[in-house]
Amino acid sequence: MTTPASLDRIPPRPAALPQPDVRVAILPGDRPTVAAEDRVEPGQPILERLRHPQVAEHGVQGHAAPGPGATFADGAAVAGSGRHALRFEGAGEILGALPGGRVRAVVSRHHSLVESPVAGTVSAVGACALSIRADGVGIPAMFVIGEPSAGPLVFAVESPAAELHAQGIDVRHAGAILVAGSRTDVESLTRARAMGVRGVIAGGMVGTDMVALRASLERQEASVHASPPFALAVLDGYGKRPVPRDVWEALSQAAGRTVGLAVTPPLVLLPPDAAPADADRSRIRVAAGPLLGRTGRVLDLVGLRRMSAGVYQECARVALDPVAPPGAQEIVDVPLADLERHG
Repeated sequence: MTTPASLDRIPPRPAALPQPDVRVAILPGDRPTVAAEDRVEPGQPILERLRHPQVAEHGVQGHAAPGPGATFADGAAVAGSGRHALRFEGAGEILGALPGGRVRAVVSRHHSLVESPVAGTVSAVGACALSIRADGVGIPAMFVIGEPSAGPLVFAVESPAAELHAQGIDVRHAGAILVAGSRTDVESLTRARAMGVRGVIAGGMVGTDMVALRASLERQEASVHASPPFALAVLDGYGKRPVPRDVWEALSQAAGRTVGLAVTPPLVLLPPDAAPADADRSRIRVAAGPLLGRTGRVLDLVGLRRMSAGVYQECARVALDPVAPPGAQEIVDVPLADLERHG
């Protein structure tokens, strides 16, 4: 039978993080609208971010050059006064002084607001990032594409292995975070953004669709008007990947309530009482191969077994849970490389 030491040969799944620290990048020219120890709520503006920033240079004309990091409003005098004062066309931030009595700044006439994806307390406002200590729990994702966002959680599919298609999204989902099941595609994501959806959570994503989504987000960023924040959280990897059962159950507990998607680190942010159940180390999930997504319990480690294509692999004997109750338990040998354990 298995022992705790032998189970260590099966890698654990990333555990849920209680009260995680969520970081939002502060870029040159950004202005935080909150300070350390402030309380924030989902959707609350926390940064004013320059849109379409450009680097500009200007001569100081005998005035004392402002130091790096100094911020200025559109049309405000950066140095000196009167008609000979140093002014930039737009608001921004001084980057530094140059030889020859010139200064360089990042400037723009437009800005957008960056919103908090979570309820919590601002733990730090630094030069490069703003950190928020979340009140709830963070479910680690493989990656999150887009901007931090928040909204009520809505299930757009009925099972962890189902796929979200474009026709399943309509205006009723405006402002929501959608659970998309095992996979979605760029057509569905484009429609979701057009309908005002704030984010999508999926088990997997095809690489070509991911590239297309990034390009679409970059085109939107280059447009004149800012759009609402949108993010895609991929929980399990590339291709079609069923949402892990324990994560699906945690998401079910949070249905209809406000959740968030954080980019750094990549997290799905849930209320404190929607955390996954305490892990049982003997419980496993098949993370690859033909049994992908099945769960069960390790009975024993059985050593080398001949698998498909004549390849010998170290295996565990696993009692798989029935696909649908009532059903018989299946006992199969699964390569250790295809397994991940809880805890």
